[in-house]
Parts: sequence; C-alpha cells; structure tokens
Amino acid sequence: MATLSQIYNTNAQLPPNSYIYRIISTAARQDPLSYSQTDQLAFISSDDSLRYLDAATLKLQPDGITKFVNDKVTCLERANDAPSNVVATAGRDGLIKFWDKRSKQRVLEIQSPHKLISSLICDAQQNFIAAGIENPDDGPGVSPVYVWDQRNPSAPMRSYIESHTDTVTSLQLHPSHPNLLLSSSTDGLINIFDTSQAEEEDALYQVINHRSAIAHAGFMYPGTDIYALGTDETMSFYALQSQKEEEEEPTPKAFGDMREGLGCEYLAKMHWVGGEPYVAAGKHSESQLNLVPIEKSTSGPLQYNFNLAKSIQLPGAHGEELVRDMFTDVHTRTTFTCGEDGFIRAWKASGADESMDVDEGAESTRKSKDRKEKRKEKKERKRGDEKEKARYKPY
Repeated sequence: MATLSQIYNTNAQLPPNSYIYRIISTAARQDPLSYSQTDQLAFISSDDSLRYLDAATLKLQPDGITKFVNDKVTCLERANDAPSNVVATAGRDGLIKFWDKRSKQRVLEIQSPHKLISSLICDAQQNFIAAGIENPDDGPGVSPVYVWDQRNPSAPMRSYIESHTDTVTSLQLHPSHPNLLLSSSTDGLINIFDTSQAEEEDALYQVINHRSAIAHAGFMYPGTDIYALGTDETMSFYALQSQKEEEEEPTPKAFGDMREGLGCEYLAKMHWVGGEPYVAAGKHSESQLNLVPIEKSTSGPLQYNFNLAKSIQLPGAHGEELVRDMFTDVHTRTTFTCGEDGFIRAWKASGADESMDVDEGAESTRKSKDRKEKRKEKKERKRGDEKEKARYKPY
C-alpha cells in the first residue's frame, strides 16, 4: 500500500465553518481523462463563492475570489475544454452562470424553469448544457432534467419531467455516444436518455434500478459500463443496454455495502488517476482516505474487483470531516482534495515512491469501440422493491 504526503494546504481565506463542495482543473482537456498540466484550480464553497488557486502553491490567484456566484451554489463544471477559459456554476436560485477565469466576469446566464438545480453538465463542442433538479421534500416529487442548446439558451430544447421523482445527483455524457445522457437520482434510478429524441417517452433509452438512493453515477471511461455509488455506501456496475433487441444484458455486478470490505465509513467518489479508476473511500473517525484501484477482468462482462494491496493512502485526510471531491494532475503527480473542513490539500508521493506514476499519454490513446448497432427501445422500468433510504444531503 503506497502513501501520499501532504505538501500544501489552504483555506483560501474562506469564512469559518465553510464547506468546499467541488474542485476542478481549469487546464485544457483533450478528452474526459486527459488534461494539460494544471496551472489553476477552481472551487466552490458554502459561502457561495467561486475561487481560483495557483495549483503549484495553492495560493489565491490575483482577484481570485468571485463572491455570490449563485444564491446557494451547488454545481461547478468546466464550460469549455480548449482553451478552457470558462467555468459554469449553478445553484438553488435556478440560474446557470458562465464565468471567464481571466476577467472573472459573467459571460452567460441561463434561467431554469425550476429552481433548486442540483446537478450540471456542459459540452461546448456539442453546444450542450443539462441541469437536474433537487426535490426538497420527503416522498416522491418532480425532479426534471432540462437540456439547452448553448446557442439559444432562452428555453430548454428538451424537458424530461417524469423520469425522476427525487433529487438528480449526477449528469454525464459519454464522448463516444454524444446523444446519450446519463442521470442518477435519490429515487434509486439511473436513466439513460437519447437526447436526439424530443419526446420523453422516446428519449428514455434505459432505466437501471440501483435499489437505493444514488449519490454518484457515471460511465467507466473509456467504455460504456456504468457505475453507481449509493448514499448507503453500496456500489454496483451495470452494462449499457445493447441496441440489439435480442441481446441480453449481463447480470449487474452488485457489491452491496462496501464499508466492511474496504474498511471505510463512506465512499467519497469515483476518481481517475490518468486513465486508471479508483474509488475514494474515507474513514473520518480515523482521519483516513484511501484510493482503492478498480480492476476489470477479461473473463467476462462487468468483472470488476478492488485491489486493496495497491491502495494509495492519504494519511490524515481532512481530519474528522468528510472529503467531498478530488482531482489528480498526472503531469506533476499531485492530488488535490477538498472537504467539509474548508480546506484544499495537495498530496504527492514522497521520495522515490512512484505510486502515482502513470502513462500520461495512455488516457488519450484509449478509445472506446463503436458497435454501430441499430437502436431498439427497451424502456421498462425495473423498479422492484426499493430499500428504505435516508434523504440525500449533498450540500
């Protein structure tokens, strides 16, 4: 088991008792797993600010604080990838705002039909913006997913109203299938929408029932397999539905509650180091965070397993507070974490330890295979009996 050492930390002049929700690199990105060397980091926090840090020193950039970007900010995403000068925020005020990192000025604002935006995804090459909505109440409600064309953002071009009944927690596009939008929710469902279809019934390509509230879900790049992390610390892997109607989907790989198996108390997120996937597993009672490698066997579909022997330790982590997000720059072999203690922390392998040594070009050469299959509709909801779930508190 390898160990990273903390080299820098900062609270970036945040008010006391602030939480940091999300941290991203503003470096140019060639594909979902491949970035140029990171010179700046952007993050959002519970004081509703957007802040920029020098990645080499964790010092605030000149004029590096934009205050009150949203009323109750919830989301931070990259708005473009090259030259990567714009980031997007969203919040419970129902506004999506684009910010130029050079001028620190707002360059675009979009009003959602519903307030309480809980998730956001942008793809400038496709002129694509999507937002998911929070359900503030106990019990089933309405949590739409809205899609805009960035060239005409006055109203959504797609409105998927009925497919989720609780807070939308994740949105993700797959680069090899740019029409397919993944959404996850605390209603326990992962939906795959074909956004080329205007009608919701036609657009709903696949429904996956994780059977507990979902905190995070997405694609296992560069392939089309899907992961889900539950708010009850469960984890499962699923296959993207085949377009061949006669082809059966493989049985999901459901690991159940991961706390005992990984020796953790919570799952922070799925994390990539270059092209290699890890699950970030924390134990706040012992101030621990481990990055556990996820490996896939070639013996069959969805044969994922965890290699505990090759885990990477971040000793001390964020003390007794939860780690919310992280990013690894493979060029400098530095991992940046943020959490509910209000700090950004930078970690690096010490001495000759090459635990973070990855092939920096590998992620840009890994290509997913396009199966070129004809679309067949399979839209039966697999609801079954759902586990009783606690309310998800993402912010």
